[in-house]
Amino acid sequence: MEFDQSVQNYLAGLDFSSGLSLDIAKKENHILDRICILEKLSKDKKIIHLGCCDHIPLIQKKIENNIWLHSRLCNSSKRCVGIDINEYGINYLKNNLGYEDVLCGNIIEEEFNIIKKEHWDYMIIGEILEHVDNPCLFLSGIQKKYRGVVDKLIITVPNALSYQNMKHTFSNKEYINTDHRYWFTPYTLGKIVTLAGMKVEKFFFCVPFPRSYGFFYYINPKSILFDFISKHYPSTRETLLMVVVV
Repeated sequence: MEFDQSVQNYLAGLDFSSGLSLDIAKKENHILDRICILEKLSKDKKIIHLGCCDHIPLIQKKIENNIWLHSRLCNSSKRCVGIDINEYGINYLKNNLGYEDVLCGNIIEEEFNIIKKEHWDYMIIGEILEHVDNPCLFLSGIQKKYRGVVDKLIITVPNALSYQNMKHTFSNKEYINTDHRYWFTPYTLGKIVTLAGMKVEKFFFCVPFPRSYGFFYYINPKSILFDFISKHYPSTRETLLMVVVV
């Protein structure tokens, strides 16, 4: 989906409404997943993968199931440089998995000559903004430092409108990663992006990982119901992915 110009005016603060209604999704025949979207967008591109390490105990299992994002991005892209503040994780990727194009440090506070001396198609910021105290300030820092070096950002965040959230709401429960500060919708993420000096190009609702359609899927009514809801109402999927022009 894309925001039309009238919505862009609201995002920029040129217009105001206390009850703006937006069309944010349409019925789809397939359930988009985050890994496949990122893989397609990054195909034959030069990309920076921010927060590349993942949780160390989970990496090997994800590699075995072909769902470890950094390896999929490295395989699909022309070049993929990983950056993470987790020194132990970066050392693990280098020493245990053989990844050499990975760097440890803060993307805003530190200078990475390997990044600055080249031009990049995308910087992927996956599952990071919800952990940041001030996401607008964080994105502003990236815009100021890497405009002209990176063409676009790809941001993925938890979707506030997800089916899982609604399901728990009807039980008067909140189910959340305790390190998360925020949930996002297309408009609220777009507002932060716009205030940070960038422009929303398009966005998708997706599930975190590819869906499995083995034998157990067809005998599990919950899976079939989830897929029905997810296809008819894509905005109920768990992840919001947004492409942003720097």
